[in-house]
Amino acid sequence: MSSGNRELLEFLDKSGAELYTLLTRLTLREDIAEELMQELFIKLSRSSGLKKAANWDAYARRAAINLAFDWRRGRRRAALRQLERVPEPVSNDDSPLAKLIHSEQLAETLDAIARLKRASREALIRRYIQQESYEHIAEQMGRTSHQVRAMCSRAVNHLRRTVGPNHRHSMQQEIHNVKDR
Repeated sequence: MSSGNRELLEFLDKSGAELYTLLTRLTLREDIAEELMQELFIKLSRSSGLKKAANWDAYARRAAINLAFDWRRGRRRAALRQLERVPEPVSNDDSPLAKLIHSEQLAETLDAIARLKRASREALIRRYIQQESYEHIAEQMGRTSHQVRAMCSRAVNHLRRTVGPNHRHSMQQEIHNVKDR
């Protein structure tokens, strides 16, 4: 085993649990998080960027975030292709309405986060999903804490504008449809 692979294994022993938790939160599926962890290890072991990176933790997190959102985009495309083949719903969902609406809202919010600029997305995820301090994020991203606060604030405002009205409208529409039955 080369010294580079040994260093990578030591790094993943130290940071692997946090990376796995991050992937689970972004994909909402543990089985996919496990697959993406394997993909992340392969990507990091082959990456020349990791060897050059001053901060392996920041580099690995960024790679994990990108893998998770790439998976979400691919899954969304597959779902859209599937919808094109099925003209109408085959069966009704037996889960409670509130749970269904919540899961759709969460998926829509994560899709909106995926459309943010890379730096804004990373700052937002680190602050609100991983609950890191502005100072720690700034250190990892090579920015000031004020810049990170501003990026997070702009990202949240953007999400409110793009996702907020849709959530309220879809909730009202679903409630209206249930009352009509």
